[in-house]
Amino acid sequence: MFKHPSDVCMSYFEHCRFSLSLSFQFAYASFAALVHAFYPDVYVTHSTDTIHSIKKQMKDVGCR
Repeated sequence: MFKHPSDVCMSYFEHCRFSLSLSFQFAYASFAALVHAFYPDVYVTHSTDTIHSIKKQMKDVGCR
């Protein structure tokens, strides 16, 4: 049906679940960055932590 999921060695539903997971992580990171902008002592390392976490997830998923 779709070419991209199989290109990265995932089923459609595995790809969907992973992409939704990233979406929620990005949304929360966006919220945390917004809070951090006004209250710098809150979520001090959250953006960096999220980047490292997502980078690892991207490396470990599928057949990359």
